[in-house]
Amino acid sequence: MVGILALQVAAGRNDEADQRGAIQAVSDQPFGRFLLLVLTIGLALHCGWRLVLAARGGPGSDDAKTVARRLVELGRGVLYGAFTVIAAKLLVSSDDQAGGGGGSEQRKAVATVLDLPGGEVIVIVIGLAIAATGLWHASQVITRSFVDRLDLSGRSETARKAITGMGAVGYLARGVVFVMVGWFLVESARDDDPNHTGGLDQALKRLAASDHGATWLRLTAVGLFLFGVYRVIDAWLRDRSDVTNP
Repeated sequence: MVGILALQVAAGRNDEADQRGAIQAVSDQPFGRFLLLVLTIGLALHCGWRLVLAARGGPGSDDAKTVARRLVELGRGVLYGAFTVIAAKLLVSSDDQAGGGGGSEQRKAVATVLDLPGGEVIVIVIGLAIAATGLWHASQVITRSFVDRLDLSGRSETARKAITGMGAVGYLARGVVFVMVGWFLVESARDDDPNHTGGLDQALKRLAASDHGATWLRLTAVGLFLFGVYRVIDAWLRDRSDVTNP
């Protein structure tokens, strides 16, 4: 959904290319409230799963990276919890009453942190961490380690290549967006101006405003769409050993 909305942004027909806009788009479809109910339940379950990973660690997590990984999972759990709230508010409301744009909420959050003692350092560290996560995502184009988490036994060579290609392109697109979001946070801290921050929607809009922006945005949109398709396949073919502790 985000990929489709981003393509509309590139064509100048939409300005809501973020997760919030995607949730609203789902509710606007035929049988939208039923789809929104399914989405809300799915987001809640995903939030719970991330919190479980934060509490117990991933399978085989017994090295020095465990604490960092758990913190990342905690952050993801909080993020998807917020998406669950947005979806639930839309589900119970008769119109779009889920609140203002995600960017304004993020700016308020960054402004609050910047007002804390050492707030500038905190925001910079968070921004660098998000950018580093983006670089890791982008590195999957080369390492393709995500394939190790899939059970592709019995799949044809063509299917393997298609799944690997979708995952690689999708991770690259997601990585680009993460790096941009992280850099916005660093800019906000450096200039002491929370207005420089922004989420996925702001990243896509800045990409559209750059040289050859529409082309770059279309490519990123296709990558995000492919990442969504890959994630569905990931849910279907995920190796059981990767979702259960030994």
